[in-house]
Amino acid sequence: METSERISPENITTENEYLIYLCHVFSYVAASKNIAHGSFVLDVGCGNGYGTSMLSKNSANIIGLDVDKKTINRATMKYKSKNCSFQYYDGQTLPFADSAFDAITSLQVIEHVKNEQRYLWEIHRVLKPGGIFILTTPNKTYRIGKTMKPWNKYHLREYFPYELLDIVKK
Repeated sequence: METSERISPENITTENEYLIYLCHVFSYVAASKNIAHGSFVLDVGCGNGYGTSMLSKNSANIIGLDVDKKTINRATMKYKSKNCSFQYYDGQTLPFADSAFDAITSLQVIEHVKNEQRYLWEIHRVLKPGGIFILTTPNKTYRIGKTMKPWNKYHLREYFPYELLDIVKK
C-alpha cells in the first residue's frame, strides 16, 4: 500500500527527500527527550524504521507499526534488535490490549490517515492512563493557504493548530 513517502537514509536522492528525512529525525530526537527511560513504546506509522530504532536506545521495548508489509520487512531486516521489533497492522485496529503502552509516538502520520478519529481512538485505547502520546504533523499555517491542497501528494489533509487540537480533544 503506497501511503506516503518512504524515505530511507541510505537512498536519499533529492534535496526534498533529504529535508523530509531531517524533519523526521528532528521529530524522533524531540520525542526521545520526552519519553521516560525504560518505557514500553509503540511507534504508529514507523515507516522504514530508523526513527523507531532511534527511540529504542532509551526504551525497555519498542514496537514499530506500519500498514505496508514490504516496509515492515525492510525495517525488521535493518533495525530489529532485542528491544526493537516491527509489525504490520491493518491501519484500523491496533493489535494490542487496552492500556498496553507507556508512550506512543506517531510522527508525520495523521496527515496520511483516512479516518483520523478512529486512529486517535485506537491510540487512546492502547495508551496507559497517564501515558504520553507524541504526535507531529505539518502545520498548515506555514505551509499552504486555506483553499490550497497539500503540497505532498500523499497527504490527505493538513491541519491548522486549532483544527488538530479540536480533533485530539475529541
